[in-house]
Amino acid sequence: MKPSYLDPIQAQKIERIKELLKVPCEERTEKMCLELMSFTKDFKLFENISMSIEHQNVCSTMTLNNFKPNEVIVKQGDPGDSFFYILHGTVNIRLASQIDTGIKEEGDSSPRIITIEKNVGVLKDGQTFGELALLYGTPRSASIVAVTNSSLIKIDKEPFDKYVKNIFENQLQDQIEFLKICPIFQKINKDELIKLGVRTEIKKFSTGQTILESNNKVDKIYIIRRGGAKVTRDIKFIKNDRKIRKERTKKLTSKQFTDFEDLNNRQQIENDKMIELLSAGPSDEDIKNGNYISKEITLETLKIGDIFPSYYAINSLYLDVKFEADTPCEFIAIKLSDIQEIVPDTYDFIKKYAKPYPGEEFLRKFYYYNDAWNKYKNALKYNILADSINKKSISKNDMRTKIYQRKDLNSFKLPSIFGAKNMNFK
Repeated sequence: MKPSYLDPIQAQKIERIKELLKVPCEERTEKMCLELMSFTKDFKLFENISMSIEHQNVCSTMTLNNFKPNEVIVKQGDPGDSFFYILHGTVNIRLASQIDTGIKEEGDSSPRIITIEKNVGVLKDGQTFGELALLYGTPRSASIVAVTNSSLIKIDKEPFDKYVKNIFENQLQDQIEFLKICPIFQKINKDELIKLGVRTEIKKFSTGQTILESNNKVDKIYIIRRGGAKVTRDIKFIKNDRKIRKERTKKLTSKQFTDFEDLNNRQQIENDKMIELLSAGPSDEDIKNGNYISKEITLETLKIGDIFPSYYAINSLYLDVKFEADTPCEFIAIKLSDIQEIVPDTYDFIKKYAKPYPGEEFLRKFYYYNDAWNKYKNALKYNILADSINKKSISKNDMRTKIYQRKDLNSFKLPSIFGAKNMNFK
């Protein structure tokens, strides 16, 4: 029976995988194995051997396991000899603990110990469990119990040890070494690092490729391992802002001023009023009629070790920014639910310090102040040079030529008024 909550294409795909897994291992053809390989190529176990002969050998031994509600899939303390991938369904993670009730039966001096099980997590379609047991042969650390009718892909320890273990172990160790140097994970112990390492994904992007698009929700954080990225946002501006500037300038020049200081003060006041007006952006009516222009603003550049987009993931918000690869880069992606389960203190730390990017009105204000600042710098450069050239009686045309030739003045810089050195405008 097809899962009703899946879209038709995904449900059809899952039904096809179930059909293939029902075929006895010894009767599976190469074509069948290729279909299974295509479906499982993104499994973490197969990251470094995807679509290889080793991958094919493991796919030829996979089995399908179906469970009914409340049926135990694995039991805490049992030997760990298999790995599971949830094709569809929901399962609970149950942890058993022993409690001393303090009650003693008559004639018995030993305390009465009872075992209590509680649900500590939920796993659904596309999630896995049993990696650590498979890798290290340790007993099951928790019980897994089906909540709904569930179909799981099972990989046994023997083919894993034969074809995958060494490669997977090296890859896992590499990821653990990187996690160790990340500030947010430096205080966690070795077992927690291993559990996190098993749950991480490696993602690679080429220069200019979109990592995360705006208007999407995310449930993971990304840590840059190699390369760099940038954060951009498209901001809507008033289309006829030049007209507004011109009207403000006319209003200013039509007035009489007693001295230069008075004029300068009035200019500052009028400029601030103009920027406040322009920073409000286009009205809903302007946007509806297409009477606006968009500019792409680079909010931040990200480097090795930087984490994103924690604020949006923690608060389950739609992205209002875009993340794009600045250079060929590689990321480690970890689900927030995994961090919360394995290292709750780290999750709380991320939640406490995750901050949003500035809003549109602030960015528009920054843009206009930045524009005014650049005009002031250019005028200052021109006046400094003009003053020195005028003393030598040089013509205006020659003066312009001299200005362009003076590299020291063309690279003349003053500090940004916002101190936001990473913000750039296109």
